[in-house]
Amino acid sequence: MLLVLPAEAAKLQSWQFDRAQNQLSFKTDEPVQPRVQFLTDPARIVIELPNTSLERRRLRQNETGAIDEIQIRREDDDLAQIIIELDNDYTIDPAQVIVRGTSSTGWTVQLPEPQPQSRSQRRASRNQPAVAVAVIPYVEAATLEAIELSGSQVILRSDRPLSGYSSGWDQATASYQITLPETELARGFTTPRPEPRGALLSLRARQQGTSVVLSLMPAPGVQFGELTASGSSLALNLTGQAQRRGQISRSPLPPLDQLPNVASQRIKVAIDPGHGGRDPGAVGIGGLRETDVVLPVSLKLAEILRNQGVEVVMTRQDEREIDLEPRVSLANRTDADLFVSVHANAISLSRPDVNGIETYYYSTGAAKVLSETIQESLLDATGSNNRGVKQARFYVLHHTHMPATLVELGFVTGAEDARRLADPQYRELLAQGIARGILHYITENF
Repeated sequence: MLLVLPAEAAKLQSWQFDRAQNQLSFKTDEPVQPRVQFLTDPARIVIELPNTSLERRRLRQNETGAIDEIQIRREDDDLAQIIIELDNDYTIDPAQVIVRGTSSTGWTVQLPEPQPQSRSQRRASRNQPAVAVAVIPYVEAATLEAIELSGSQVILRSDRPLSGYSSGWDQATASYQITLPETELARGFTTPRPEPRGALLSLRARQQGTSVVLSLMPAPGVQFGELTASGSSLALNLTGQAQRRGQISRSPLPPLDQLPNVASQRIKVAIDPGHGGRDPGAVGIGGLRETDVVLPVSLKLAEILRNQGVEVVMTRQDEREIDLEPRVSLANRTDADLFVSVHANAISLSRPDVNGIETYYYSTGAAKVLSETIQESLLDATGSNNRGVKQARFYVLHHTHMPATLVELGFVTGAEDARRLADPQYRELLAQGIARGILHYITENF
């Protein structure tokens, strides 16, 4: 006798139980909506597949450990069941069972770690009603078709409304990220390039598993606002005004590869790498420490100056802690002509939008001109955000007997600066920029 199934009936094609992951996966040849419940005495998960047929009426697979066996059986002509039965001495929390669609025809059942139960607990659980287990249906992935850039918005366009998205600063990459779950990039998708001097410095879209992740870097002065949805579009609002990266208006600087030799002037420069040893200074994004920035920059700065005929005195050349007074005392005792203290800035990690270079002096006149010259040279070399030349009563500036300046190379807490300050090539560029400023000052004032 032949059993004739309805034409639309699905068929259970395959199933597998992963003991290491405590996870059942199965697949049908047509879409099916499972019904799942937890029953006791013995503890078991029953997965009903309506309008689904089996090639064999019953199949058992014995398991080891807390899982006793798995049964695949046909209750009637259009109902198949998968039963995961636990050993009598174990149970599970049905609220922790996760049933999720992985495709239109695929499913996984993730079980929590089985827990031992005593005889009294088992007796108490007898005749308890079945508990329904939530089923998370498969959602077909949306397609991100385009990204559009306007003056005040980044607009994401997809083939259907986006949901479950999230956004925020990612400290590992020092970028602002938008994550679109269950989304894929369209075939031939291209990421638009931000305009020069626009609101964005960089924009990248990549496929990461079943999600699309966008990484954005704002220009100095620009902040990210709220994400707003409208139909199948998602817009990120931009606030603030992109700051123009300019130079201080001064006499022309020489190219970085054409630095003047000032050996004839017999100049001595004291270089002061800030912090050190047990005092690492500020700690920023990704654990970037101030001392790990300023020491290599200062050592390279000293090398460049010596090559150009400058006598260099350093307050420290390795990782050691030195108080402020000995730093100043060394510069004064050795009759240095200039004093340059090298630091990296910091602010709250919640403000990664704050980036840029700033330089400080205490007394007006020569110290101010030295600070302005170094600031100009650094901005020209790096294109960094100009946070200005400022007056401050720092100890190392107030107590030195020669023109003194303190340079903040950027923010270890800044999304843009931290990424650059962690780069050895960029740190070398900073050293070249400071050296050029010092040498240019020497040629014009000694």
